[in-house]
Amino acid sequence: MPLLEEPCRNLIASSKLRPFPSVALRLMSLIQQEQISLTELGRVLETDAPLAVTVLRAANSPLFAHREIRSIPLALAVLGLDRVCLLALTAAVFHTLPSSVRRDYVRAWWRHNLATALAAKHLSPWDMVAEYVYMCGLVHSVGQLILFEAFPVRYDSLLVERAATGAPLLEMERGFFGVDHCELGAALLSKWNVPPEMVDTAAHYLDPEHANTRSAGLVHIACLVADHLGFSVCPGVLGPIDGLPAVARNTLGDEKVCLEITEKVEAIESSLAR
Repeated sequence: MPLLEEPCRNLIASSKLRPFPSVALRLMSLIQQEQISLTELGRVLETDAPLAVTVLRAANSPLFAHREIRSIPLALAVLGLDRVCLLALTAAVFHTLPSSVRRDYVRAWWRHNLATALAAKHLSPWDMVAEYVYMCGLVHSVGQLILFEAFPVRYDSLLVERAATGAPLLEMERGFFGVDHCELGAALLSKWNVPPEMVDTAAHYLDPEHANTRSAGLVHIACLVADHLGFSVCPGVLGPIDGLPAVARNTLGDEKVCLEITEKVEAIESSLAR
C-alpha cells in the first residue's frame, strides 16, 4: 500500500468502522475456485452465527423464498449457490456499517451502494466473476462513511452544495478536508486486506480510465443507474438520461431490470434491518 497523506492516515486511524468480516474474505476466496463445494460453503457461513442468521432472514423474504428456510444447507438447496453467496456477502458488508454515523446518512449510503452492486452484477460480462463485480459495487464509496463519521455537518453541507451546483465531488472533498472519499476508501479496503480489484474500484470508480481493472468502469456505469433510479446519497438535480453512456441508457430503458433492482433493494434492506 502506498504511503498515505497525513489527513487520510489520521482519518483511517480514528475511524470506528467495524473491520471487514473474515468470513466474507473466505467466501470471496471460495468464489474464485472453479468448483465450489456446497458443503464447504455451508461450513464457512455457519462459522459466523450472526451472519448465518442474517442470511436466513434474507433468504426467507418474499422476494427469494416460497417456503420456509431454516438452515444454510436448505438455503443452498432451495436458492442456489449464487443467491446465497450474494446474500451472505451483502449481510457481511451490512454488519460493518457504523453505529456512530447518523442513521439517515447510513441508510442513504447503503441503498445507493446496494443498488449500484445489483446494477453492476447485471452489467457484468460472462468472463468476469459476477459476485466480485457485485462486491466492488457494494463497497465502492466506503470512504464516504469515514467522512460522514468524522465531519457529519460539514460533509452533509458539502453534498447539498454539490447537488445544487454540480461541482466535481472529489475536488470539493479535497478542498474541504484535504482528502477525497476515493482515496480514503481505497486505503481502508487495503487495510482490511480485501481483494485488489475492490481496492482499485474504490480508488477509481469516478475516473475509470485510470483504473487497472474493468470493475471500476462497470461500477461507474452502475452508479449512474442507481442515481437515476432514485438511490442517490444526496438527491439533487440529475443530468438528462440522454447524456449518459449508452450502457446506462439501455439499462434504465429496461423496465424489467429497473423494477428488479428496485424490488431487491427494498426486500434486502427490509430483511437485514429487522
